[in-house]
Amino acid sequence: MDKKRLIIYPILFLATLAIATQGFTNFGLDGLLVPLLFTFAYFTIIFIIATVIKNNSIVDIGWGMGFVVGSWLTLFVTEDPTILSYVIVGFITVWGLRLSLRLLKRNYGKPEDFRYAQWREEWGDKVVLIAFFRVFMVQGIINFIVGSASYVVIKYNEFSFDAGHQYLVYAGLLIALVGLIFEVVGDEQLRQHISKKTGKLLQSGLWSITRHPNYFGEILIWIGLYATGITLFFTGSVNPFYYILLAISPILMSTVLIKISTPLLEKNMEKYDEWEDYTKRVPMIFPWSK
Repeated sequence: MDKKRLIIYPILFLATLAIATQGFTNFGLDGLLVPLLFTFAYFTIIFIIATVIKNNSIVDIGWGMGFVVGSWLTLFVTEDPTILSYVIVGFITVWGLRLSLRLLKRNYGKPEDFRYAQWREEWGDKVVLIAFFRVFMVQGIINFIVGSASYVVIKYNEFSFDAGHQYLVYAGLLIALVGLIFEVVGDEQLRQHISKKTGKLLQSGLWSITRHPNYFGEILIWIGLYATGITLFFTGSVNPFYYILLAISPILMSTVLIKISTPLLEKNMEKYDEWEDYTKRVPMIFPWSK
């Protein structure tokens, strides 16, 4: 492991711990320390399994379930959860289970994904140590940070149907629901297209307005879930500055999808003859942005 990462990883961990403890001020059950620790434990278990079967790409299967674990553990240590707490936990559970089960069905029995196989070859005999930090712990940190805003809403919201500002909650949930629809419909359209074995690029349905409707949907989901917590500014149940900082949740998820996941995937899509024309007509992520 190079010296730069020896510096970056502790800083990244401390930043994550600061989010979980509201700036190192809350190390009890009132903060997010429990979901953070269990998120690390969860990804460590996946790492052990991946090491045994020599397939680090199973971390992708476990990604969605990481949020399910985090949200339920947050709910368990919340003294007085509201109906909004249960709605958000339920939403994340449906989304996370669907994602993990879909990837499990798609990848079960298949060899290690090309990205992880390439890293395995590059890292050689140090693959176990390097993969633990660069694949599993980094994904654990990202998983927790992305979920942190939702965990805060689950734990601290004071939702009431009588409160005038609750329309912000409804707006946020609507955005998240639209995102889930984009993700589910986009995945299903892709599944049907692949099953036809045409060997051609999918350019119809949602794929005619965005090259990655599932990624666009996921971005909307985390923006919507963050928006449900805007009411925390009115209730004073958390420091407003703290929740503003938690905007890193949708920002980080959007950055990972746009700057990392999409380029890796599109590099693999260049093999299609229609690809160049398709990229000229259809925006990468955000529909109708061209």
